[in-house]
Amino acid sequence: MKLSKELKVSLLAIVAAVILFTGVRFLKGTEVFSRFNTYYVVYNNIEGLTPSNPVMINGYKVGQVMKINLMQDQGNYLLVTMNIDEKILLGKGAATSLVSSDLLGSKALYLKVGDVSQPINDGDTLLSNVEQGIVERVQAQALPIAEKLDSTLARVNQILGTGDQSDMSNIIGTLVGDTTSISAAVNNLEGTTRSLNGILQQNERRLNATLANVEMLTQQLSDQENGVGSLLTKLNQKVDSLQVQSTLDKLELIAQNLNEITTKMNEGEGTMGKLLNDDSLYTNLNNATRDLDLLLIDVKESPKRYVHFSLFGGGKDKDKKDKEE
Repeated sequence: MKLSKELKVSLLAIVAAVILFTGVRFLKGTEVFSRFNTYYVVYNNIEGLTPSNPVMINGYKVGQVMKINLMQDQGNYLLVTMNIDEKILLGKGAATSLVSSDLLGSKALYLKVGDVSQPINDGDTLLSNVEQGIVERVQAQALPIAEKLDSTLARVNQILGTGDQSDMSNIIGTLVGDTTSISAAVNNLEGTTRSLNGILQQNERRLNATLANVEMLTQQLSDQENGVGSLLTKLNQKVDSLQVQSTLDKLELIAQNLNEITTKMNEGEGTMGKLLNDDSLYTNLNNATRDLDLLLIDVKESPKRYVHFSLFGGGKDKDKKDKEE
């Protein structure tokens, strides 16, 4: 089956139109086969926003601006139409913020999805905000610096244009706004210098004597026979002669012996160990004390049993009588 020239031209025109449409959308940054939802937002000033500018969430592109309409019947507000990927859920309170996306001043819309638990429908209007972008922030910080730099340069020009440029005092005085204080400071410095020179001249002999004494002391300290080195050597010899190490060894031996004695006493060895660890001596002493106490009590109560005394020799008969009784 042969196609006519008219049909071939028609097919070629259709293919060219499809390619042209796809190419234009691709150059605009629009994904050809993706599906979008359309939303609107109203601004009173778009600050250079144009169609095909991106709509982003946290720096990720989720859509783009399709067109911008001027609403003259509503105070010249601008209606911005956006296509956003249908996979992006938007909820109540969703809003867009107009910002600068780079240092060149390109504009973009930053999207806040809102409360996705209360979703909004395709074709709804979002809230609008305007935030400072990168360029605005740089300009806000650079403007005060530029103003200060401008005033500083003007001040320098004023300084260089007044009076003799070789007069450093006038230049410094102009910088600080007062030449009197600079002159007074220079005069004080000169007076201080003169006073210091007078003091040095008056005490030259004393300074020379002091320096001579310091030099002599240095020589004595550096002397190999009587200096610091020989003194340290003698001190080391004296310490060695005292036999400190042997004394320390003896003290350590005494400590070991005391430790052994203490260990034996704790284990009950020897007389002291038995006294410390065996309570029989304590028990016997306690019993003896109790018996002695009973004996004393009995002596107090019946002294006649233990004491027999007579001036006329009647003691024996009395003892016999007591025995008979």
